[in-house]
Amino acid sequence: MKSKIATFSLHPWLASIVLLLSWHTSALAQPNLEGVWGIDPSLFRQYSDPQYTPEGQRVIDAYNALTDDPSYACVPSGLGRAWDEPDTSAKIEQFEDHIVISYEMFDLVRTIRLNENGHPIQPEPSTRNIDGLPIHSMGHSIGWYEGDTLLIETLAYASGYVTTLGKFENASMHVPPQSEAMRSIERIHIDDEDRLVVEIRYVDPINYTAPMTATNRYYRSDFDFIVYGCVPDDVAGEEH
Repeated sequence: MKSKIATFSLHPWLASIVLLLSWHTSALAQPNLEGVWGIDPSLFRQYSDPQYTPEGQRVIDAYNALTDDPSYACVPSGLGRAWDEPDTSAKIEQFEDHIVISYEMFDLVRTIRLNENGHPIQPEPSTRNIDGLPIHSMGHSIGWYEGDTLLIETLAYASGYVTTLGKFENASMHVPPQSEAMRSIERIHIDDEDRLVVEIRYVDPINYTAPMTATNRYYRSDFDFIVYGCVPDDVAGEEH
């Protein structure tokens, strides 16, 4: 004789409570990244040695620091430039469905939607400056949590440079380029000493033959987050 296996289903209202409790538990597990963060000089602007394609090398060779660095116009060259700025702070605010990261330098506000079903077909920049102007060089970002880590994926970058301040393993300074094909993943978490660690992996088949990585670390800051008030600087023909 065949044995009978008992089956049951949850009452709709009970199922709703279970779903709500699951969401609440997940929310409680999210790391607390909020606060104002200042740089840790002992681990800051550390980039892996970039492996350039011929096109990437061409862009590097053509770079002119006096005319090609958009920071003179109060525009970050890229995502790395926003994280790399010394002597300024970053502020993180966490909400149910989005994250806001503000960067003191350039007076930037970056809004990252959480748990999206991929990027939109026509992505718009996630970062705007104090005047509300979109910052195309920092791309479109979406985020999600994995355990105690916030992951942020960014694409739709404008062509330019990841940073104009990078330090590299085999060179004192480079200006790594970025193309519209670049994607990046940021992994942001709090370490055992309550420091914010930001690890970024850049993949750009136009400019690099292998991924480039960057690591920055930050302390909780005792200073207030302020409006920087960047003023464009005309450096054409000047020596710096």
